[in-house]
Amino acid sequence: MKVVQFRGREDKLVLLGKIFLDYLQGSVLDVGCDRRSLSQVVTGPYLGVDISGTPDVVVNVEHGLPFRDRSFDTVVAFDILEHLDNIHYVFDELCRVAQRYVIIGLPNMYEWRFRVMFLMGKRLSGKYGLPVEPPQDRHRWLFSLKEACCFVQERALKSGFKLREEIIGYYSYRQLLPRAIILLL
Repeated sequence: MKVVQFRGREDKLVLLGKIFLDYLQGSVLDVGCDRRSLSQVVTGPYLGVDISGTPDVVVNVEHGLPFRDRSFDTVVAFDILEHLDNIHYVFDELCRVAQRYVIIGLPNMYEWRFRVMFLMGKRLSGKYGLPVEPPQDRHRWLFSLKEACCFVQERALKSGFKLREEIIGYYSYRQLLPRAIILLL
């Protein structure tokens, strides 16, 4: 298992694209592509789909992917499944249109930084909470790293895929853990 560190979302996407470069050969479908950051590292045919941002094709994945079975060598979905009501259906759709690989990225809201924020009564992010007005975008699922790994492994098996590699990534923070603990006292 590899562990990597990144500074922000765009940095994370480019870094993960480089890490997974061997899997990004041939045709690539980038589901939830936002601003198409992965297109910088993909050498073959690339298609980015999303409901917003600057995708090649606007697609609401909760209604299914408008592609034939096994249409793409690799399907990538970084930071999208946790936003969906139908996470199980969409995961199965990713596997349906993939011929060789499916690469999934999920958040770990059980990480120490989020636990400390929660204990301090602070918002975990703009993606959680109960705002007065309905948000345009939010996380619908809160799960641990162990649950995420189990979900991916078991759902993949049901679709005829097997887990090949796990990479744990985390953001670098300006404050170190000892300073956060001192602030709590």
